Amino acid sequence: MAKTKAPLYFIALVPDDELENQIRKLKEEVKEKYNSEKALRLPAHITLQIPFKMDEKNEDVVIEALQEVAVKADALKLQLSGFGNFSGRVIYVNVSNPSPVLQLHKNIQEILASTIRMEDREKSSDIHPHITIATRDLSRKEFKNAWPEYKKRDFNASFMTENLTLFKHNGKTWDVLKEFALVD
Repeated sequence: MAKTKAPLYFIALVPDDELENQIRKLKEEVKEKYNSEKALRLPAHITLQIPFKMDEKNEDVVIEALQEVAVKADALKLQLSGFGNFSGRVIYVNVSNPSPVLQLHKNIQEILASTIRMEDREKSSDIHPHITIATRDLSRKEFKNAWPEYKKRDFNASFMTENLTLFKHNGKTWDVLKEFALVD
């Protein structure tokens, strides 16, 4: 009998629909101008826990743990300002007030560590809060063309994070498995 492959999950903050649409337009622009489209596969988000594998039988335990984090957390007003990059291939919208996101990330890391077993490579002790608009499918050549434009470009927005979102990969795309309301 073949062993079933454990699905992938990740945890994120997702902006409101209006900001999601603004970010989507940026991602579509990057696709059209610079041939980078992988960022379009996901809604705009700020990652709190990178993708991790987990047996589906543990979903209820993780859902309960995330509910515990959410009821203790306040809704966050996040400011976005300008663009940044990683490794000469990723371009993102910068979160200019990352401290509350970093604290929420720490709380999630602590509860996950006490709830489920994760591979070392799945643990994300350090994060840099951001919203990706171009990912590693952006060629180095296209990055050199795109980055000067985004480096000097203005982008300012803010949004209230009202939920933590647990995503689950269905084999092709990421689906929202559960949202956890943050307290105002």
